[in-house]
Amino acid sequence: MRASDFVEKRRSKRLGLFLPMKLRRLTDTGKGETIEAVTSNVSYEGALVTDINTKDLKPNDNFHITLSVPRDEARDFPFSRIVGNARVVRAEMDACGLEFSEDVSRLCIAN
Repeated sequence: MRASDFVEKRRSKRLGLFLPMKLRRLTDTGKGETIEAVTSNVSYEGALVTDINTKDLKPNDNFHITLSVPRDEARDFPFSRIVGNARVVRAEMDACGLEFSEDVSRLCIAN
């Protein structure tokens, strides 16, 4: 396949940001394990998460997520903190792709 055969489906620009992220698995009982990970890129609608054990992750798993953008980076990014739910859209050996829910909170800082 050629690179021109691929269609870009993303609606938002992704920024290569290595940000600490906390994910808490959403379960029926409401008590889920907390996982700490690091993003390798983030957009307004999702993130690629690396430095995470993907052994027990599968598409459509749901998490409550929290990530903060350092103030120095927030100038170039439309928000400084993301809190809310996300869904695993793909899980690979060393990374997983998350899609943020529509009700996720994107908190901005004043510059």
